[in-house]
Amino acid sequence: MPVEYDLDGEVRHDNITYVGDTIMHNYYGLCKIKKIELMPEPRHSSKCGINVKKMFTNLIEYCIIDLDNGHFIYGDEIERT
Repeated sequence: MPVEYDLDGEVRHDNITYVGDTIMHNYYGLCKIKKIELMPEPRHSSKCGINVKKMFTNLIEYCIIDLDNGHFIYGDEIERT
């Protein structure tokens, strides 16, 4: 199996969600992650987080995710494909 690398040139890991990953959403369907913002708490009311390129999958509920279709979702709404 070939080794895959992330945007920083580091080896990709299964327990990390990356910008550019394809995800499934129950309403928007299959989408790509365009941007990840780390928030101070899950489902934070304002979209004013810290931009990150990747996030541990077990902490994704602390993120707001911009999708390539122009919408954003909370991290607990995604399913990785």
